[in-house]
This record gives sequence, structure tokens and C-alpha cells, in this order.
Amino acid sequence: MRFCGACGVLLRRAPDRPAMEAGERRPVTVLFADIVGSSALAAQLDPEDLRRVLLGFRTMASDIVTRHRGSLAQHQGDGLLARFGFPRAREDDAQRALRAALEISAGVTSLHECVDVALQVRVAVHSGITVVATLGGGAAGEPGAMVGETTTIAARLQQAATPGEVWASEATRRLAGPRFSFSSRGEIVLRGLPRPVLAHRLDGEFATVGAAPVLSMVNRVRELRSLFAAWRDAEAGAGTTLLIEGEPGMGKSRLIAEFRARLGPAGEGAVCLGCGADDGGSAFRPLINWLATTVGLSGPVLSGRDALVAWLEGRGLAATEHVAPLAALLDCATPEELAELQQAGRRRRRRSVAALLAALRASASGPTQLFIAEDIHWADDSTLAVLRALGDACGAPGASLLLLLSRRTEGRNLAGAPPLTLRLAPLTEAEARQLATAAAPPGTEASLVGRIVERAGGVPIFLEEAAREIEAGAELPLTLRAALTSRLDALSEAKQTAQLAAVLGRTFSLEMIEALALAVAAPPPRRALRRLVEAGLLEPEGPAEAPSGYAFRHELIRETAYETLLRSRRATLHRAIAKLLGERTEARMDLVAFHLAAGGQTRDAVIAYERAAADAAAASAHVEAAAHCRAALALLPKLADDTARSTAEARLNIALATQITVARGNAVPEVGKAYTRAHAAALRLGDDRLRIRTLRGLQTFHLVRGAIAEGHEIGERIMALMAEETDLAARVQAHRPFGLGLLYLGRFQEAEEHLRRTLDFYDPARDAPQRFDYGSDPAVLAWSHLAWVLWFMGKEAAAWEADAAALLAARELGHAHSLCFALAFRCALAQFADRPAESLAAALELQATATSQDFTYWSAWGAIFEGWARARGGELTEGEAVLRRGLEDYAATGAELMRPCGLGLLADILPDGRAEEARQLMAEADALLEAGSIFFSRPVLAMIRQRHPQLAQ
Repeated sequence: MRFCGACGVLLRRAPDRPAMEAGERRPVTVLFADIVGSSALAAQLDPEDLRRVLLGFRTMASDIVTRHRGSLAQHQGDGLLARFGFPRAREDDAQRALRAALEISAGVTSLHECVDVALQVRVAVHSGITVVATLGGGAAGEPGAMVGETTTIAARLQQAATPGEVWASEATRRLAGPRFSFSSRGEIVLRGLPRPVLAHRLDGEFATVGAAPVLSMVNRVRELRSLFAAWRDAEAGAGTTLLIEGEPGMGKSRLIAEFRARLGPAGEGAVCLGCGADDGGSAFRPLINWLATTVGLSGPVLSGRDALVAWLEGRGLAATEHVAPLAALLDCATPEELAELQQAGRRRRRRSVAALLAALRASASGPTQLFIAEDIHWADDSTLAVLRALGDACGAPGASLLLLLSRRTEGRNLAGAPPLTLRLAPLTEAEARQLATAAAPPGTEASLVGRIVERAGGVPIFLEEAAREIEAGAELPLTLRAALTSRLDALSEAKQTAQLAAVLGRTFSLEMIEALALAVAAPPPRRALRRLVEAGLLEPEGPAEAPSGYAFRHELIRETAYETLLRSRRATLHRAIAKLLGERTEARMDLVAFHLAAGGQTRDAVIAYERAAADAAAASAHVEAAAHCRAALALLPKLADDTARSTAEARLNIALATQITVARGNAVPEVGKAYTRAHAAALRLGDDRLRIRTLRGLQTFHLVRGAIAEGHEIGERIMALMAEETDLAARVQAHRPFGLGLLYLGRFQEAEEHLRRTLDFYDPARDAPQRFDYGSDPAVLAWSHLAWVLWFMGKEAAAWEADAAALLAARELGHAHSLCFALAFRCALAQFADRPAESLAAALELQATATSQDFTYWSAWGAIFEGWARARGGELTEGEAVLRRGLEDYAATGAELMRPCGLGLLADILPDGRAEEARQLMAEADALLEAGSIFFSRPVLAMIRQRHPQLAQ
């Protein structure tokens, strides 16, 4: 109806919502039984007698299956297919199926009363993941049909069984536990299946059942002692960082909770962070979440800005430089603050790190401060940088700080020296038995405890879940997944809410799950969320009386709920979430992209990842920006349109190479691979401008790696493609690197010609939009290159004038990468001129700028010349150490360009008593020079030999 039948008012049309897909993926145990020799019976018996036999068999088998709380899937002539685990899962489904199989095998003898013929059956039981869904529609539809390999294996295993016996697969035997007795039948090759199945004959049941454990803390005595020892050290002013490491479910969070509880008030005052599985691609996400909660951003009275200001004032931070970065992280910065941070460039990340560190320190209470960050294997690089800085603060003399971290063994960790680490091992059998016994209610039988211990594998979280299930009336836990599927089924309508939440992620807001439920026509989630909290599957976040969000108590719980959904249903939900997120101005584009990709909307996901990369790059989070580019590239094979795929491949690889270059330098191997892929895509597209762009990247890659001839050859190809180019901005970007290659080849006059053309063509206003396409301003680079060229041509005064022009232009731009380039060439020029003091000043400024922006390439370059200058100034030992470190760091970037010069500088500062070592260094420099055609370094090495005649070739 479009109009109200009572008043005639036009009814508002309900929003379009995705249709609910019927079906689930779930663990099911399948029983297949068949009468032996039914064809012979048909020939031997009157049809009416055969009918009586078949009906009797069906009735008997159906009664047995129903009594054991299974369901009949179908009858197939003289056989039947039953299932245990649908429509409701129970943790002992495998046991129920085996009992039913034994009774069917024994009960067939009662059919002897129907006809004077001895009857036997073959029965097989197999457990596995099955899709249970409606096949077809209308009258031809089959509701509750099972799709997958599980039913096929059960049917084929039944055919292979010996008449009168019950066979079970290895999967079923493992789930059933020690309650049943089996005899192995070895690996059986089953018709139509690609691999053999390990089969067992079921001999009988001999175990009994008990009831009911709950979780309790057992052992971890050594780990607790270590934690309290670290705490006492912190109280004495010897703070430290301690990492708790273990596989999922080993009890990392439980150990930290126990430690906090035993600390009393000091534990209650800890500053706690939690990292989620979807946080790795978003800079500072765990810290932003913590800050928002701590500040009370979601409070009903204060606005976000007011809440932040009030919090900062209460902690003495309101008048500090930390206000702007903290406000920006919480999306409540003023336009002036945003402009200030934009001007900061690469320093923005450093300021954010410092601000968050100050906020953490200000939040801790008590004379000894405790900080906790859990699941850092999911943390983003920026969050890890803050934790690294906090760890450094803990290690400072007199620091009364303790930082506790937890992570999985396979995940991320802090950079630098690893902290003191406690590795949690599985509980021993005795410890696991102690835990299970302590958790069990009075009267629990020892045999049940033993079965729990056997299935748990020493993993505390499994023991906990098993204990909860037994308390709910179960006989024996199967696996964690089977146990949790059972608990979800028992929650009726709350199960659907758990599935929606699982698609949202480990943590989710109440607002988001309510919006998702409305979008997909699911029931309102609030009541179901309360049930899930009561069942121990979720934990509320925010005020207890009005939670603002929820978190799954363990990631394995979320994974179990997620895996019950059909892939098609998951995709529908991911698409709905992406749509909801896209409607929010504050949405994280990387999260939008993730859900778009999981929802099968590849093209939109690629676009969203590109936007996420651009946002990260603008915030100087270049590592995260590169990660978003890689995520988008991984999706490209799913694009059907060849042109669209190639266009995106070229664009994304260029973006990836750019972000890696800024963060780690031009010579990183991944940069070359990215530009190579981008160039191949440009060739497929026939796009000359794109070809030139990718060739430029490859040109610089080879030049910095010290393969000068290869880089120059690429430059010649670029110049040939540019022969008819009239766009002066494009010619600027062609002549400048071509002149650089000629400089490195030692062809100084030709280099001067192309560099001066670059400066003639350059227009600051016109070229502003693409000024930093290649990392630095082309005029700054051209002046720096020209300074070297003029020096090597003997024009000393002109060289210093060009060098000064480069530095002036870089400082006026306020662009960190351009300034690093100019400073790098300045400290080298000062070395050429044998001016150690000037070289040292430039090298120190270069390293300070590069370190603040995480430019590892320029930091290494600066260290090389700092070491030389210090040694020439009399600090021989320290200078040599710094120079050697610089050479090592430079080589670690993949670069070779400056290594001949660097090796020569090292030879230059060695004392006369180490002449042989110096000669070997010069020989190595000569070899690198010749191999890479790095001919500009010849006069540098010649000057060194002129100062040290003993080093002459």
C-alpha cells in the first residue's frame, strides 16, 4: 500500500535493503547408513515384504536419530542420511552421531521379525564444514540442503565399510575424544575423491560424562614474578619495557589482568591500549581510540573540542604545542591548527608522536606509572613509534615507569632492540588439569576433566570456553569453533547480531551496528547485545549503564561467528558496511576500502585504497600510504576491464614507488619493481606521458643504485620521447635528471648544458602543481647538480654561487626533502674543497632534518660526511665510527652511488700505520667506480691520492 488505509496519508517508502541470503556455513557431523545387499533382497523377497523391511528400517533409524537429537536429511532407497549440528549445533554432535550409528547397526537385527532373512547395515560417520542452505525455489526448492564434501565423504566411507560395522573418519574420531573405542582401518581411497581418508572402525563407547567448569587462573608463577620484579625496579627508578608474547589464546590478556588485580590501586590506574585486527592500516588508530575515550569525546554534555580542552587543562597541557596534533587526531582542530600542521610537512608525524606520548604520560597516575598496550601485532607503524618512544622514556635514568606489551609470535613488534620478553608456553598437562579441575563445579568426574585437557592442547582460552560450555549442560567440548557455534545457536536471535558484529570487526560502536541492522533488515540489536554480554561473548565499552560500543572477548570468537556466514552473505554485509561508512565524513577510507573489497566491489575498493593512501601521505604517514597502495594492487587481478586494470596498475605502482622513495630512498629494490610494473602497464596502454613518468622513476632508481650507464640509457630514451614536446614543464623534468646522469658519468660540459636548460625552462608558478612529483623541487636539484658540475670544471666561485642558490631556494620553499637534497650536495661540495668545518655543519643539519622526517637515505649520506669532517678535525676514532656507520646505513638502502666516494673518504682519514687497509679501500672504490660507471668520483679519489701519495695506483 502507498497510502494509509485509515487516514489516506502517503506512506514513506521503506529504504531498499539487501535481501537476506538463507543458509550458513557450519560444522556438521553426517551419518550415512545403508542396508547391505538390498538388490539381492529385492530379488529374494516379495515386494510387499521388501516394503515392510524398508519401512521398518526407516522407522527404526529415524527414531534413533531423533532420540540423539539429530535430523534426517533424506532417505535414499534403502539408505538414509542424517546430520548432527543442524539446525542447532551441540558441542557433542560427533558423539551423538556415533551413538546413533551404533544403535542403528545393532537395531537392524530387530527387523528379522519382519522377514526370515538376516539383515546387516553399513554405517559411516564424518564431520566437516558444510553449507546448509535452500537449493532452488518454489515447489522444486530443497530447504536445509547440505552442500560440500562432507556428505560425499560420508557416503563413500559407508560404501567402503565392512558389512555390520560402523566406520568413522579421523575428523569425527578427534571430535569424539576418548569416550569411544576405535580400531584403525588405515587410509582408504574413496571413489571420486582426490585424497585418501583415514578411517576407523567404531568398536563401542566406554566413557562417562561429568559436568561444569569455569575459568580460574592457574600457574604462570614465573611470569608473575617477572612482572612484579619489573614493577619493583620501576618503583626504584629503573623503569623498563616488558613484552608478553604467545600464540592466540595463551592467556596474555589474562596474565596482565591478574597482574593488575594483584597490584591493587596501582593496577587500576594503568593506562591501557588495545589494538584491533583492522588497525594496522590506519595511523595511530589504537591511540586515537584511547584518547577519544579518555577525553570523554562521546560524552553527552561537552563537544569534542570542549572535552579535549578541558582534559588538557586538567593535565597542564593546554598551553603546549601538543594541542594542535591532538585536536587533529580527534578531528576537532581549528582551521589555524590544521594550517599549522600542514606547514609542518614531515614534522607533523613527529609532533603527533610527541603529543600522544605527552598525553599518555599525563594520564598515568601514582608515583610509579603503568602503561599497557595489548595485541601490538595488529598495531600500525605510527602507533609502534609512540610505543617505542614510551619504551625509551621507561629506560631513561630515574624513570618510574613500566610499559607492558603483548603480541602474537607472528605479528609486528617494536623497532630497534627487542624488549625483555616473556614467552607464554602452553600449559603442561598437570597445569591444564589443575585449571580444568579448579574451573569445574563440585562433583565433576575426573574422566571429563581428562577429556577437556586432552582436547585443549594446553591453551588456556580453549579450556575457558570448554568450561563455559560444560556449565551450560554440555557433555564434552569438541573444538573451540564447535563449542562457540553451539553457544551462538543457543542464543537464538542474538546469533544474527553476533554475525553482524563479526563482520564489523573485533570492536564496533553501538551506532554502527544499529545502522547496519537497519540497513539489512535485521532485528534491532540492543537486546541481543545484552544477551551476548551475559553469555560472555562480548564485553561492553564505555559507561556500564549505557555502553557506546562492544568488543568480542577474543578474536577467535569473532572469527567463529564470521565463519558461520555464507560467503555471499558476508559480501552483502561488507557492502552494506562500506555504504554506511562512506556516508560518514569522518570515515577511515582504508576501512571503507577493506569492506568494499570483502564485498566484491573491487573497482570501488581500489579507488578507496588510493584515497586512503593519499590521506596517509598528506599526514606524512608514508609507511601506511605504501601499505594502502599494496592493498589496492593486490585487488587488480579481479578487475575484468584490461584498460582499467592497466591504468590503475600504472598509477598505483607509481604512488607506491613514490611513498617508498620518500621514506626509504630511491634505491630500495621495491621501488625498481614498482616502476617496472608501472612501465609495463604504460606500454600496454600506449600512453607516452605515462611511459616517460615511469622511465623517470627507473632512471633515478638506477642512478642512485650506482648503475649510471643503465640510468643514462633510460635518460636517452626519455629525451628521444621528448623530442617533439612543447610543454616546458615536462621538459624541465626531462633535462634535469638527464643532466644529473651526465654529471655522474663525468661528462661535465654536457651536464652543464642540460642543467642550465632546466633552470631556463623552470617557472615557479607554472610548475608548482607538479613541483614535487619526483620528491623534490627541480630547480633546487638543478642548482645543486650544477654546483658539482662547475666545481669539477674548475669554476670554484660559480660552483659556490650555484650551491648557495640551491640552499636559498630550498629554504624559501620550506620543503624538507628539497632541503635535504641541497644540504647533501653542500656537505659533499665542502668536502671536495677540503673544508671540513663547512662540511660538518651541513652534514649535521642534513641529519637533523632527515631524522625528523624519517629520511633514511639522507641520514646515511650525512653520517658519511660527518664522519670524514670529524676525523679531519682531529676526532679520529669517533669520526671513523660515524663514517663506517654511514656507509653501512647507505648500503642498507640499496644505494651504491656515493659508496666509491665514501670508501675513499674512509681511506683518507685512516692513519699512516693503516696504509694497507686504506689501499684496499681505494681499490674497492675503484672497482665500484668502474663497474657502475660512477666516473664523477674519479677526481674525488684523485684528490685523496694527491694528499696521500702512498695510496697512488
